[in-house]
Amino acid sequence: MIVLFGSSGAMASTDGKMIFQTVCAQCHGTAGEGKPEIKSPSIAGMPAWYVNTQFANLREGRRGHDAADPQSFMMAAIAKALQPEQIKAVVAYVEQMPMKVPVGKDREIVNASAEDGMRLFQERCMECHRYNASGEMTFGSPPLIGRQGWYLEEQLRKFKSGKRGAIKNDVNGAKMVQITQFFVEDEQMLRDVVAYIMTLNPDPAATPEEQQRQIIEGSPFKSVER
Repeated sequence: MIVLFGSSGAMASTDGKMIFQTVCAQCHGTAGEGKPEIKSPSIAGMPAWYVNTQFANLREGRRGHDAADPQSFMMAAIAKALQPEQIKAVVAYVEQMPMKVPVGKDREIVNASAEDGMRLFQERCMECHRYNASGEMTFGSPPLIGRQGWYLEEQLRKFKSGKRGAIKNDVNGAKMVQITQFFVEDEQMLRDVVAYIMTLNPDPAATPEEQQRQIIEGSPFKSVER
């Protein structure tokens, strides 16, 4: 049996998979697919540089400081309980997990126009998150594909209300606060842009190799249905 906690109560293991399955899977699922019933996102395949940044934000109080945001509040407690080498191990494990393409209700955005959302994405989102929403390390912008639609909607609302990204020294969060407050005018526009992002996800039934090809070849100028 692998002992995960030492005599002090702190986690002792530095096995990334073991840490994930013991601590993270309870909320994020055993395959990192997320759980809509507790509003936890899919994190499988998230790049290490982004997950490391979020752990730092959680440990240093830029995220998870508000008890009114229970998911982030809980994540902050977990991040502070893990040692740096344990965070490094679990981050590496998360990065190598196959991305989970949203399907069904995780992909469906009701009463939304992907065509209208495409225009907002091209004008305000594409510069940082790239043409195919695959993210860009240079700008600290995470991949948006592979995340559930309801999760993206909720994060945009948090940025717009200042519940996320408004704490000092959260440079990338501050950019998102500005974008959402100045350019995402209402709920309709918010749903529209998320609906468009959903169209950039690859075919969930395709092989990982084919999915990667579809992501690379994805285009913000393709035709989308309302």
